[in-house]
Amino acid sequence: MTSLRNSVLASGLAVAGLFAATGPAAADQTQDRWVNLRDTVTVADGIACAGRIGGVTVATDSLPGKLYIRLNATFVGISAPPGVVCSVPATVAWRNLETGATGSWTAVASGSPIDFPAEPNTHLQTGSGRVELTLTTTRPHIPSVTAVDVY
Repeated sequence: MTSLRNSVLASGLAVAGLFAATGPAAADQTQDRWVNLRDTVTVADGIACAGRIGGVTVATDSLPGKLYIRLNATFVGISAPPGVVCSVPATVAWRNLETGATGSWTAVASGSPIDFPAEPNTHLQTGSGRVELTLTTTRPHIPSVTAVDVY
């Protein structure tokens, strides 16, 4: 009988531990805001390359005043040299609508429908507030504008 009682007691403690582990979130848990960048349609470097560049931003309350950004691109066409994915330098210009601070970041965006190379990313020091992001390239393009709230 003692081993049965010990088994029941151990099972009860295990169940209590499960409920404690799945209880309310801790007060120090971070909050993230994910916002997709609007696509910029662009010509890319090469013989005949064109496509789109988009991306994602993440603002987190654990890094106030900073905005993580990652670009991704999908291009079709013939690159120069052949066999290499199409690419183009892309610039994200930002403006904090509350403080007036500005800045920019440039990276090469590349990709094809079947090959997804490393996606360029960085943290922008925008400061807290509403931030407007304008995505452009060095080739003919239709720029995109996206607004995000940074902690």
